[in-house]
Amino acid sequence: MTIIAEPQSGTKTNIGQSGGEMYDTVLSALALAGVDSATLQHAHQALATGYVYGVWAQAVNDLGLEELMPVAAINAEVIKRVTSRRPIKPLIDMIEPEHAAQSKTEPGHFPWCRSGTCTTRHFDDGTPYTEHTGRRITMPIPEGMSCRANQLLTAELSALEEFSGAPMVSFTSGGNGVCLEAAELDTVIGNLDTFLDGLRAMRRQLEQEQAQ
Repeated sequence: MTIIAEPQSGTKTNIGQSGGEMYDTVLSALALAGVDSATLQHAHQALATGYVYGVWAQAVNDLGLEELMPVAAINAEVIKRVTSRRPIKPLIDMIEPEHAAQSKTEPGHFPWCRSGTCTTRHFDDGTPYTEHTGRRITMPIPEGMSCRANQLLTAELSALEEFSGAPMVSFTSGGNGVCLEAAELDTVIGNLDTFLDGLRAMRRQLEQEQAQ
């Protein structure tokens, strides 16, 4: 079947003039495909929204607006999950408790501290210090596999005032662990993302049949 698009009136818009090549290319392709005006308008709005967000996120990064970087980061993760058709509910389930905790943070503690788990100790001179304990996540081992503590991967957020007092994540695998700061954790997250993408590709390949 051949689709013939009717010529549109008005001034011709150069590719990239109104929001980038992808923006105009998608709209032009939809128009040529003969989609109805309501769908075309919805696509126009969605693309414009995405373009505006992209400009905003880039500005947040370029200008170093640290107070907005967490918002940009979570939005980027949501977009990544939507485009890869991954569920966003697990992400929401983690965000909601964090927002609730921030509204009732006790003085001297972090919003992520787990109630009743932080420990106050004292130096030899009597000065107090606190071991702050936050969220702990564990990836269980597959059935039939064994490793120390039966934990393939474990991560826990903490801050030890006895040392630097800065928040860090203890990352453990099979009993061996290391404390990671933000930049180091970013590297681990990137590596895990790549690994998970590979696993998803393998999962799709499991459905492929052997060539005859």
